Amino acid sequence: MNKFNEKYMKNEYGYIVGKISSTLAKLLNSKTQSVILSYDTLIKNLKHHPDLTQEEYLLLDKIIGKSHFIAQDGKHTLAIILEHSKLYHYTLKITKTGKAIFLTSFRRTNEISIEKIRKKDKKGKVRIIKDHLP
Repeated sequence: MNKFNEKYMKNEYGYIVGKISSTLAKLLNSKTQSVILSYDTLIKNLKHHPDLTQEEYLLLDKIIGKSHFIAQDGKHTLAIILEHSKLYHYTLKITKTGKAIFLTSFRRTNEISIEKIRKKDKKGKVRIIKDHLP
């Protein structure tokens, strides 16, 4: 992950891996647009999703900035699914104060998972914010 360490700036909480739009930040009551991936979460994610390559982690900034499907699941957690030659799923969590956004999960996904989220929306269990996927 040498290239990862070179590409993404570090702060006291982890790596700044991307930015959400100002519109989405406002909708989520976030005072920031920067998305942070903590070192512990990165290690956990590498362990749980060994299929992801370093090149895919290097796309995080582009992936986070170009969401095609966004669903809010719970009060503080935002699940986002998007396409960048493949389908990926990542989850964000905004702190209660709105001063930080953390990436809590990153993985590949498929159309079946997207349909499950759409069904949960119809049942009122999640709220779809944006759906630009077929």
